[in-house]
Amino acid sequence: MFIFSIGGTANAANPLKLNVNGAVQDELTSPLVRKNVSYVPIRTAQSLGYKVSWNSKSKTVLVVDPHTSDTLSLAVGSGVARMNEEKLELDTPPFVEKNTVYVPLRFMSGSFGTLVHWDSKNNGIVIISPNPETQKELNSGDLAKARLAVIGLPRVQFYYSTVHPEGPMTSFIYTENDYSKWYFIHSDSVYYYELKNGYMSLVWEGQMSAKTQENSSSPLAKFLDTGIDTLWGEQPKLTSRLVYFKDRIFPYDEGEYGIIGLDGSVEFSHKVVNPKQLSDIIVNFKEENQ
Repeated sequence: MFIFSIGGTANAANPLKLNVNGAVQDELTSPLVRKNVSYVPIRTAQSLGYKVSWNSKSKTVLVVDPHTSDTLSLAVGSGVARMNEEKLELDTPPFVEKNTVYVPLRFMSGSFGTLVHWDSKNNGIVIISPNPETQKELNSGDLAKARLAVIGLPRVQFYYSTVHPEGPMTSFIYTENDYSKWYFIHSDSVYYYELKNGYMSLVWEGQMSAKTQENSSSPLAKFLDTGIDTLWGEQPKLTSRLVYFKDRIFPYDEGEYGIIGLDGSVEFSHKVVNPKQLSDIIVNFKEENQ
């Protein structure tokens, strides 16, 4: 997971990208790869909620957990770090390049308890702080709880969308009897995510258009009664029914859930009056299993 054989993919023309808990870290220098080992700036720890300070005289970095007061110290060029008074061995020592201290990605994960994923498609590294409670919900065997849990996971992408939707209506659409793949619809924007290691990865982004749907092969487009133009990625092909959950905020104050057939028609629907929270809309219902 941590030592990536990615050869020459990281170069000046196509530098490695870094995403921490769903946020692209443009303010940090890019990760580096040396002898097939990935390194990240130590200030990545700040994005994980830690305090980072640099002692230029001793060339030592001090990382403090504000919740526990645990301290981690690393010295440039040293293969030994300290967590409080405990010694920690590093596979390779930290180094400085262009006024930035780099540490092995593997060490970041081991020391900060993060999940790390290499996104080869987008030439990026994803670092996620896992939520144990979310993992419990995903493993609960309760489909509605798992669907609510993935909504709360970080949503990761490595580009900046040109569209910023606004509006009171959102929808979550899942593959039937599944929670790991879903569409998020906000106003006229459509996003498709897939579950990865502790986060949701954006696979495709589209925008509703005025195209006719008479000859469309997309059940989603027919359900939305609109055309969908691809803005990024590749729209997935659907091979099973979809389950939708609509949340209409002010001035509607109502919700709806139901089933979308492969022809785009609504096979079942149910209104939810005055829902107080999303869990009043995203529920288990027997029609999904029929």
